[in-house]
Amino acid sequence: MTSEIPRRLHRAAIVVEAVGSTLQLVGGAVLVAIVRGGTPGTAAALAAAGIAASVVMGYARWSKTTYWLDDVALHYRSGVFTPDERVVPRARVQAVDTTTGPLQRIFGVVELRVQVPGAADEDEIVLSAVTHEEAARMRRALGQPEPAAPDERVALRVRHLLLAALTGPQLSAAVSAIAGIFALADNVIDVRDGEGLLARLDTPREIAVAAALALASAYVLSFLAAIVVFAGFVAERDAQVLRIRRGLLARRALSIPLQRVDGVVIVEGLLRAPLGLAALRLESVAHGSERAAGRTLLPIVRRRDAEDIIARLIPALAIEPGAYERPPHRALRRFVLAPSVTGAVAGAAAALALHPAAWPAAAALAAIGALIGLRAYRAAGIRLSGDVVVVREARLARRTLLARRHRLQRHALARTLLQQRAGLADFSVTVGSGGRGTARHLDSAAAEAAFGALRR
Repeated sequence: MTSEIPRRLHRAAIVVEAVGSTLQLVGGAVLVAIVRGGTPGTAAALAAAGIAASVVMGYARWSKTTYWLDDVALHYRSGVFTPDERVVPRARVQAVDTTTGPLQRIFGVVELRVQVPGAADEDEIVLSAVTHEEAARMRRALGQPEPAAPDERVALRVRHLLLAALTGPQLSAAVSAIAGIFALADNVIDVRDGEGLLARLDTPREIAVAAALALASAYVLSFLAAIVVFAGFVAERDAQVLRIRRGLLARRALSIPLQRVDGVVIVEGLLRAPLGLAALRLESVAHGSERAAGRTLLPIVRRRDAEDIIARLIPALAIEPGAYERPPHRALRRFVLAPSVTGAVAGAAAALALHPAAWPAAAALAAIGALIGLRAYRAAGIRLSGDVVVVREARLARRTLLARRHRLQRHALARTLLQQRAGLADFSVTVGSGGRGTARHLDSAAAEAAFGALRR
């Protein structure tokens, strides 16, 4: 067995590590000084000590981090006080991703992330700073070289980026930002002042205005987050590898072998469905634990073009036009009843808790629940097209899962006693990444036929 000499990361890794540690140490030190009434000099001294400690730790981590390749695996050794070595067999490498943040751009390096199936984030190998040439060498060695020219390429134009941000904002990023602001305010603002502000909201109108302002702020933050995450979005493929590049501040590049793509989900959100728009999300074991943005194949497409674009980028998921096996009419009341009752109970509870005049909310919420159930009934369905199984469902968003048969982790039929009496069944499939599609209340014969076809 041949093995290369252990290599160190680029020296820029010292700065990357130091800056990451500094933001945590200095931020915490300054907050402690403010909360305890310390002087600006005390806060500055704590900040300087935090910066110095971060630089020392950054150098220590860099000096103890090495990596190397042999004939069968990638080895990674790190740790200052308790050295740890990870070994990833080359055959298990699922994806090789790169990220170029502001610091990496300054030093002309990239972060290289090697992902394996089913691994948690802490089990990935992350090389925080390597040169572009070294990243290209590692890609080639791990079986994912850069192509000379892609066979297919889809790029997101500026107007489509703005439309994606308007109709599908990154609410998770907004919630995180707002939570951080409240955490900081909780440390800086006296609790009694906060209680005084809440006490001034003593009328329904003022409460509604405050809630509307909070929602508007969250929407603006999420809109900006979507711009930052999806700017410059490009998806392309060659004969073997799918590559995705995105990001404004941190430019991220993902590489996934086509044979390891489990499926794609077409997501039609509440804001996008009326406009005939959708987003495409990848189902792949290596990226199954990531947030929606990290699994995005395309952040926005016209719904009528979704299957064609999927076929261009992932030929194994190409499907022929065809009809869905849909729930029979006798299943309609099962879709409508549960959300209607839930809405009515929620409205009644609100009336009891807030004001008797709110009783009309029970009827309104019951009607909304009925509409949600009707939408779910109309959306539900399954069909088989060659090597692809398609499962469609709707709750708030309508989701259509296109999955490759041989990448299915499991498929199942489920019936309750009431469903058995009505001749109905639920059909579901689960792919290796954990993604799942379920069509509820199908005719038992149709569900059993699909289940039997997947067993062959």
